[in-house]
Amino acid sequence: MQTTQARSGAVRARAVAQSLRRDPRAEAAYQKGLKEAKRERWREAAQAYERAVALNPDDAVFWLNLANSRVKLGESDKAVEAARRALAIDPASELAVAIASQCLAAANRHQETIELLQSLDLAKVESPSPYFALGNAHMALFRHDEAIKAFLEGLRRKPDFTPAHISLGNVFERMKMHEEARECFRTAIELGGNRAELLSAMAHQSQHACRWDLLAQDLAELQCAFAQGLTQASPFQLVTMPSTRAQQLAAAQAKWKNHYASVKRMPRPGARRGGDRMRIGYMSNDLFRHATAYLIAEILERHDRARFDVRIYSFGINDGSEIRQRIIDGAGVNFAEVSQLSDQDLANRIRSDDIDILVDLKGYTLNARCGVFSYHPARIQVNYLGFPGTIGSDCHEYIIGDRIVTPLEHADSYSEKIAQMPHCYQPNDRRRRIGPRPTRAQCGLPETGFIFCSFNSVYKITAEVFDRWCRLLHQVDGSVLWLYEANTQGRRNLDAEVRRRGIDPQRIVWAPHQVLEPHLGRLQLADLSLDTLPVNAHTTASDALWAGVPMITTPGESFVSRVASSILCAAGLDDLIAPDGDAYERLALDLARNPDRLCEIRARLAANRDECSLFDSARYTRDLEALYERMIAAWERCAPAEHLPAAAQ
Repeated sequence: MQTTQARSGAVRARAVAQSLRRDPRAEAAYQKGLKEAKRERWREAAQAYERAVALNPDDAVFWLNLANSRVKLGESDKAVEAARRALAIDPASELAVAIASQCLAAANRHQETIELLQSLDLAKVESPSPYFALGNAHMALFRHDEAIKAFLEGLRRKPDFTPAHISLGNVFERMKMHEEARECFRTAIELGGNRAELLSAMAHQSQHACRWDLLAQDLAELQCAFAQGLTQASPFQLVTMPSTRAQQLAAAQAKWKNHYASVKRMPRPGARRGGDRMRIGYMSNDLFRHATAYLIAEILERHDRARFDVRIYSFGINDGSEIRQRIIDGAGVNFAEVSQLSDQDLANRIRSDDIDILVDLKGYTLNARCGVFSYHPARIQVNYLGFPGTIGSDCHEYIIGDRIVTPLEHADSYSEKIAQMPHCYQPNDRRRRIGPRPTRAQCGLPETGFIFCSFNSVYKITAEVFDRWCRLLHQVDGSVLWLYEANTQGRRNLDAEVRRRGIDPQRIVWAPHQVLEPHLGRLQLADLSLDTLPVNAHTTASDALWAGVPMITTPGESFVSRVASSILCAAGLDDLIAPDGDAYERLALDLARNPDRLCEIRARLAANRDECSLFDSARYTRDLEALYERMIAAWERCAPAEHLPAAAQ
């Protein structure tokens, strides 16, 4: 294997030899391109490089500079073509490999990235970058074992390569190896990585693993970082842990500024064509067996097609599920699979579709495409449903909420204007089927005794909440706590926590993952659902009520901690909202000890379920459409976006 010094010398020698063979006109065009690039005039630079390669098509340097200019212009396909030409001329060029990989990744052409890199003799490459690109491509395709191998190969070449440690942590997180992921993020901090961002990542892994000892350390360090003015925590991770609305806004704004603020917006769209149906575009990668798909499916079906032209842009996996097929069938030709398009290409597609309102169903959740929204291809862009907080962007005009999750007195905590639904902001699907009710024994539950449950992911369970639950178990003889087994580490550590509190771990019953229909069937066995704080039950709250199980909650100060209160109010069960933690605990104990009161609540829920606003999909869709019409009316008046309080009913 050549040393880095020897290889660098060889590269310089090839470049010198190449420059001596250049056509003077090509050299002049190349120098002009360099000047334009220095001024960040990328279109002019690309045109100059195009003249240079036309005159000297065998010059790899020309092709590489052309590829780089096309990257800057967002022309991923053309950039890949230019980088491949450079590689064909100089297969040993690590720069050509890097640019080609970067372009393919930007175009979401991950399999091509893998094929390109595996076609090269990477054993002779000393840079970690190709292995980093290879690992990221495998990770995007959910090939986690291959991704780990690639990242480790990169780290073998450069042990202090911070991006590889971070990506390795991300793979471990997806494999539910949360304690290992946390160590990767800790290493990245020690190597100089972004402190606030990595501390929030560490804290989130501690949450998933239910390592509350580590979580306390991580949160203390994170608060110190905030006190030092470091705001670049992950917006999604931050909303899941104790934080203020001001901190959440600062983190979201920092994320947007660092990643998307430099993108050049498209010009304002022209006037809408008179008499045309309003065009609504929904964009998500969660249109498979995912909470978002289950919540929104019926709303997509119920849109009034005489007034609304509904388009769906999907960039997620096709799991072949019934819910995905249902969404595809409902959209027909207006369902577009766009995962292979770059952000700019997708923005161009949306602009050509003349979308009036583009609905962001992802926000800052996993595998989001916020970059598309940074181009502002639609007349109005809306943050809705997927992310329970602000995007911190100047490209989302509105966030859809309601009087409880987004009261107008919280307006200064959002970069968007608040658009309130008249009832709960969360949509629901009345068509979701409830499976047959199993026996207690089939679910591992005792034949007798009160069943408390929480089917939230375990990262939402805090030490304070768990203390309250354990006190309930102490006071209600024969009761059990039925929890969702989100990962084995969380289960192991919670079993240890319950033992520390003097309770037999057998009184924690773990429920494995099930698809929705049988899950709703087994949920009917529970007596009372217990909510979590600061992250409430969202879909799991409406699932419990749909299955006929009452739930209690207490509201917090941010969107994510007020959702269950909104859901209960819309179900006519506001008496199950406790004002604070102590009242929450007293209410749970009273319901467990007072079967007549609990029976009355269950009967009320059963009687109101099909009539309450929470599950009235037809009324919800009309209300949502009315909100869209108010947004467009303001746009047509050229009025700036303003808050849209809930309309009187």
